[in-house]
Amino acid sequence: MSEAFLNQITLDCLLNKEMYNKHLRNKKLKQTNKEERKFYRKRTYNLFKEIINGKPPKNLAPDIKYAYDTFVNTAIQYFKTIDCSDIIQSEYNGCDFTLDGCSGVTYDGSANGPINAEADVFLMRSIKINTPTLDKFVKRTSTIPAEKMILPQQKEINLNAPELKNKGIKKNNIGIIYEEKNTNKKTQEKQQLEKNNEK
Repeated sequence: MSEAFLNQITLDCLLNKEMYNKHLRNKKLKQTNKEERKFYRKRTYNLFKEIINGKPPKNLAPDIKYAYDTFVNTAIQYFKTIDCSDIIQSEYNGCDFTLDGCSGVTYDGSANGPINAEADVFLMRSIKINTPTLDKFVKRTSTIPAEKMILPQQKEINLNAPELKNKGIKKNNIGIIYEEKNTNKKTQEKQQLEKNNEK
């Protein structure tokens, strides 16, 4: 039997009628929401493009404008977080993080051995009796200067770098590239003609 069939039998038998009806209504709402998204996908995309280009429809509801502003602000914060993370992680590309230098108690799973004895020593409380010495009564002054603490500094990251503007965007329209090259060639040809005319 499939897992979906078993889940359906479990819901039918173990949920009371009210909870089962509520579950069915939620499932139906999710399905209709998915169908509506597919149906209105082109219109939603067109409305979004109009708002981005600064030409929203005249009868645009304020809640759509609020939702758009919220989405844009949240997306900007998301992109800033990703960019900061990528910049910071790029500094650690060549680092090798191994545990070779770490020391400590290891567990091998055996009932006998020195590891269990070390664990017993760690768990048991030992009492040390200190005999009084003159060190408690003599004041010492240290002549060794204390080491300077190296405090972490906050890293300044430029989130307005031009390479971050189009990060992660795939280019679908090749015609734009050709048009830019053609316009550059045309302007260069015009400049050469003007130089030739001046001579």
